Amino acid sequence: MATELNKSSKKQNILFLSRTSGFGGGQKTLLQVIKSLNKKVINPVLAMPDKTGIFYREAQRHNIETIIVNMPFLQVTYNPFEWIIFIIKMIHINMLFFSIIKKLDIEMVVCNLFQESFYVGFAARLLRKKMIIYIKGILDKRWKKIIRAKVCDFFASLIIAVSKKAKDDVAPYLKNKDKAIVIYEGIEEDFLDAEFDKKDFLKNYPEFNFDENDFIVLNIGNISMLKGQHMLLESASAAQLKNKNIKYIFLGEVLFKKDKKYNDYLSKLVKENNLKDKVFFMGYKENVKEFLLFSDILVHCPNLDDCFPMVILEGLSLAKPVIATRVGGIPEMIEDGVNGYLCSVDRVDLAEKILYVYENKNNQGGIKSNALKTVRKNFILEKQIIKTKKVYYELLGLNYTDCSY
Repeated sequence: MATELNKSSKKQNILFLSRTSGFGGGQKTLLQVIKSLNKKVINPVLAMPDKTGIFYREAQRHNIETIIVNMPFLQVTYNPFEWIIFIIKMIHINMLFFSIIKKLDIEMVVCNLFQESFYVGFAARLLRKKMIIYIKGILDKRWKKIIRAKVCDFFASLIIAVSKKAKDDVAPYLKNKDKAIVIYEGIEEDFLDAEFDKKDFLKNYPEFNFDENDFIVLNIGNISMLKGQHMLLESASAAQLKNKNIKYIFLGEVLFKKDKKYNDYLSKLVKENNLKDKVFFMGYKENVKEFLLFSDILVHCPNLDDCFPMVILEGLSLAKPVIATRVGGIPEMIEDGVNGYLCSVDRVDLAEKILYVYENKNNQGGIKSNALKTVRKNFILEKQIIKTKKVYYELLGLNYTDCSY
């Protein structure tokens, strides 16, 4: 148990923001960090937009104080009328958070995504509260990077990037580059334990007609153009793969209205390429680990920079061959041909990598062993939590001798 002393005996209240109640990789990590805080010293308060998602239910299950604040999705627009509406909304939400911060005596605000700083930044600034902004996105335009850096300069006490690539995307444009640090996200040690009965798993999904001899390709992620599910479907329809005994499972759901058209497009691809008997969209599943253990390979193929996809760590930690596109922070996780496989953002290259693993499925021992070693060395959650708590405590003026509990 850590020994922690505060200058006063009063608990320090931290407000955490999540713009979704869905339970993706970022929300899973945030939950683990909040759970790990010493509740004798820190009182966490979690703000999210609704009660409909699994993240809300998980927060309730762990007795985390939760408040509901409507946080509309932010989307870049060049329409001046929409900009006016956007500004009005941001003023309104900041006024709400101003009242919340005062009422709950919040000492520090943590934005799990950069976009969330718009909801609460001015309120926290006016009340002179410390703010941490996480950078989990890589921007495509220089002017966007500059604007983001200016916002971080104005609002943030500290910026936590989840990969070196993410830090390099913001630090050059900051007044003080040392304000940005890297803390990798990690996997719980318990997740690495892998007891699994394939026959019992198959009994739970008789409607999909899976067979023990099927070669299973698994894709996990919210249905979104960024995640590149269409590229995997296009690879599945390639001549070199189409007649192989390969089945494709997609786990994930549509979180935002803007992605509904993309979801319809994926359905169209399945129909046009006669993949109905090979492709299975199964929505969100809580038992992701079982699906990973059931699969032969994990494919994660975003077509744009992806900062630090947690699903890759989950695959590596269960010693699964992982194929991923060479974008964003992914090369910080995978070394091609050593602990996994990297491909370009190209359906032909992806198909060739899948074919290679399929034809060499009994010769993946070295890849699997190195995958597990990589996670144990660099990406264990307990290490991340220690680093994260140290940052929180230091910003709040807390002293401690050990925060490894």
